[in-house]
Amino acid sequence: MAASGHERRYISNSHFGDNTNIYQGDVHLHIPHKQARAEVKAVCAIPYPRNEDLVSRPDLINKLDELLPQTPGFYSAALWGLGGSGKTQLALHYAYQRCNGSEYCVFWVHADSEATFTTDYKTIGKKLGVSETLDGSDLLDAVRSSIEAQPQWVIILDNADDLKLFGVVDSNRTNESLYKYIPQGSHGTVLWTSRDKKIEGTLVGSTRGIMVPPMTRDEATSLLVAASGDASAVADTEIDRLLEELQRLPLAVSQAGAYLRRTSMTIKEYLELLMQGSSRWDLLKTNDFDRHRRPEVSNSVLETWKISTRRIREESELSYRLLHIIAYVDNQDIPYELIMAASQYDVGDKGKAKQISDTEVKQAITRLVEFSFLDMRREEGGLQSYEMHKLVQEAVRYGLCTQGRMEMAQGMITTTGQDNTETGEAYYASMTLQIVDDMFPITEKTSWATCDKYMAHAIRVGEWAEVSGKKVETVKLLDKVSGFLYDRGRWREKEPLDLRVLDLRRETLGEMHPGTIWSLASLAGTYFEQGRYDEAERICTKALNLRQEVLGEKHQHAIWSMQLLAVIYTEQGRYTEAEGICKQALNIQCEVLGENHADTMWTMSYLSVVHIWQGQYSKAEGICKQILHFRRKEFGDNHPDTIKSIRDLVETYYGQGHYDKAEELQKQVLDLQREVMGDKHPYTTRSMKDLGTTYFCQGRYHDAERIYEQALVIQREVFGENHPFVLQTMGCLARALSVLGQYDKAEELQRSALELQRELLGEKHPDTITSIRRLELIKGDRGRKIKWKPGRGNLRGFLHSRFRKSKE
Repeated sequence: MAASGHERRYISNSHFGDNTNIYQGDVHLHIPHKQARAEVKAVCAIPYPRNEDLVSRPDLINKLDELLPQTPGFYSAALWGLGGSGKTQLALHYAYQRCNGSEYCVFWVHADSEATFTTDYKTIGKKLGVSETLDGSDLLDAVRSSIEAQPQWVIILDNADDLKLFGVVDSNRTNESLYKYIPQGSHGTVLWTSRDKKIEGTLVGSTRGIMVPPMTRDEATSLLVAASGDASAVADTEIDRLLEELQRLPLAVSQAGAYLRRTSMTIKEYLELLMQGSSRWDLLKTNDFDRHRRPEVSNSVLETWKISTRRIREESELSYRLLHIIAYVDNQDIPYELIMAASQYDVGDKGKAKQISDTEVKQAITRLVEFSFLDMRREEGGLQSYEMHKLVQEAVRYGLCTQGRMEMAQGMITTTGQDNTETGEAYYASMTLQIVDDMFPITEKTSWATCDKYMAHAIRVGEWAEVSGKKVETVKLLDKVSGFLYDRGRWREKEPLDLRVLDLRRETLGEMHPGTIWSLASLAGTYFEQGRYDEAERICTKALNLRQEVLGEKHQHAIWSMQLLAVIYTEQGRYTEAEGICKQALNIQCEVLGENHADTMWTMSYLSVVHIWQGQYSKAEGICKQILHFRRKEFGDNHPDTIKSIRDLVETYYGQGHYDKAEELQKQVLDLQREVMGDKHPYTTRSMKDLGTTYFCQGRYHDAERIYEQALVIQREVFGENHPFVLQTMGCLARALSVLGQYDKAEELQRSALELQRELLGEKHPDTITSIRRLELIKGDRGRKIKWKPGRGNLRGFLHSRFRKSKE
């Protein structure tokens, strides 16, 4: 029976069902499987060449090697800091270190946007053999897996400034995050760079961030030399000034060096350009090609922080506003109270306070700190103050200025320059002026600490009068600052302020306005207090003539200029002229004000001093006692005018040889001045010197030497080396040293004083003549080797030239 079809198809033991043999041969099995990951050895996907000019920053490099070692394991870290601080160059150095002769695959990703992130992942995917047909999340997933499959790998995520891209968002917001595409695992290294400190504790551990500060002085010097190609720059005396002006920011230093190399300019010439307003921004906005930076990214110092500023505005309008207000104050010692006051200013309604909580302000400040726009400093007593990088301030102002030009071109700003948008430089400069003016008090002893706190900010605000268009309001603020500096005797600081106010008043009021003339007279007084008597005389004479012409000869302002001119004549040794002008002023005051008026007493006081310098001590003593009685009654013992009267009376006792009486009163004066004016006030230091002279005249030479030296140290700090008062004290100390047998030291000191007096005062000035005679005495002491004894004659004429024409 024939077998059925089913039976014929049956297969068993290499036979079909009908016993037909089957030859099986070799069996070749092929099972499809997932695409194999390409085995890649030492791939380095870095878009920039090695930086051969890199300046080593060992502290940062060592810290990076410590956080990201080459030992097995998974590590991550972040370099964060201000734009232009060198984060990318440090990351580039680290990347090439890992590429050198190792098994490491090193990958570089621009993490500033989703587009650049995806583009670079696609480039990496090609190098790793990832299918080019993939895109979107499939591509990103595949590249991440391929990186993780490498035995040793490093990925650099550069410029991760927008942390929202990687999931760092507020708790009430959700964003699609790129963080899930960052390689992880049991091995590998992830290095981020960012301008945002918030990357610490979010994308990396809270202890795995490295703040990249400005360079050290040596590092910045090396960078300038490398960028300029001029090794001799190290020895340039101006290099420290330039580096300080650029605040040792690597981007700014590198740009400066490149400019020096291209133009063959010296550092001094570059500094001169940098300090000129017209050319400063031209230098700082230079955008030179850099092969270690993407061509579409600006290399300009003034443009580099635009990204961060834009990010700040997107996140916090308050932070953005504070940033632009702080840009117009001094960059150091910015009090928290000033920032708090700025936050209360309502942008939408000028002049009205806006209630913003302390917590909101601190959060706004924190974002500025996290972007390295602000650094926090803690003062004594736990108070907080802040600093802002000077070039950041400049970039913020530059941004407002360029924005204003664009808006003017679009018709948003009037042709008069008034900013109608309430966002431009005029608006923020005006706002800052109002805030600082509100915080700067009228000068009095109880407000001096506050004045000192805000003085630098007020002076800085004074620079923006032309920008804000508020010249009159600026003058009012600067007048308050000038008054404070007058009370404190800080004449060198007062001078530029007086010049600024004078210029502003000339522009707004004209040359003949009483306010302008007042500023002219104030400048003359400042020059007098600095010992610049010829300049003081010239300006004071001009102010007097203008006051007499505009206000009249009997106006009190004209009398004040006469008083100052008399004092100037006295310091020049022109006693007869000084006496004549004092008597002329006194006659007018007695007629207009009466004999017992406070202003009349001032003229009498100046006249008494002239008598002292003429050697008419008895006459001067009577006037001094009359004035002292009046001022004690009117003002009390602790008033500066009363203290001045006691001091004048002391001078009459000196001249008459009543040293014990003089000492008693002088100590009283010195104690009062220290209490009322402070230890470093110029008038206090002069009283110290006068007490030393009393000790000398009493034969207490060691006591005299000690107090002279103390006074000289403070006077040099307050006045500088070339002030007449400093030279007088040097002469007094030289005389004391000579008497004590220290002839070499005494002669050297006296010669130094005499040389400067000849230069500053002239050969015929009483101080110069006294120094010549004192030098002869020192030489005589050396030859005779006399040991001076107490009570050896009246040496007053040799010690203090101002009191009389000595006959010794």
